[in-house]
Amino acid sequence: MTVSRKSKGPNYAAANERLEPMRKERILPWLVDLSRVNAASLADGRPGDLPNLIYELRQWLDLEPDEPLNAEVRGLEKNPARLQAMIDRVTELLGAVADRKRFRADYSGGSVILDAGKLGSEGGRALSYRDANLEDAVLRVALDDLYEDVEAAMRIQRCVEPDCLRVFLAERKNQKYCSHRCANKMASRVYRKTHGKERARRERARYERRVRERTASNVKVARRPRTRGDS
Repeated sequence: MTVSRKSKGPNYAAANERLEPMRKERILPWLVDLSRVNAASLADGRPGDLPNLIYELRQWLDLEPDEPLNAEVRGLEKNPARLQAMIDRVTELLGAVADRKRFRADYSGGSVILDAGKLGSEGGRALSYRDANLEDAVLRVALDDLYEDVEAAMRIQRCVEPDCLRVFLAERKNQKYCSHRCANKMASRVYRKTHGKERARRERARYERRVRERTASNVKVARRPRTRGDS
């Protein structure tokens, strides 16, 4: 395996630098290539081969610079046996996909099960979790649903009406309000803000006209006393 031509390469990547994530269209071909790697042979081969693989592993994982896993990934260069164990699990996973079988992986908080026979079908979830608690299960399934339908996830918006701010699923790409009520309420607020002075001027002129009709045309009209209801 080699570093892509657009990558700077492992010698240019600082330990605390976040690498450019691996492109989506490259991920599955890279995983298939990874499943064929012999880590021991790679370590004994050309000097740059193992660092290149670890560099690409960091790209694929797309870790934040402050994540503790970064140190573990970099440590794989001195521990090819651990790297091989990970590669073997990826090989097992891809084999299950190729054979449309079930794959299970256990971890400290529970387990994850892929039923490859359900991939691309409407017959239930292909990926399921066996979590230690219900809260974890709810969040994991929600995260999966968001990630698997990015187009729909990007339609989740927050209403910009200040008194609402409710999260909603937009029906249109440029939809800013959760309802017609909020849209109308915001339009009224904007109208009052932009036309407030003109409205006040018209009301003042109307008030002066009524006063002069009851008194004299040349009378000087004082300003009306403000009440608590005035704004």
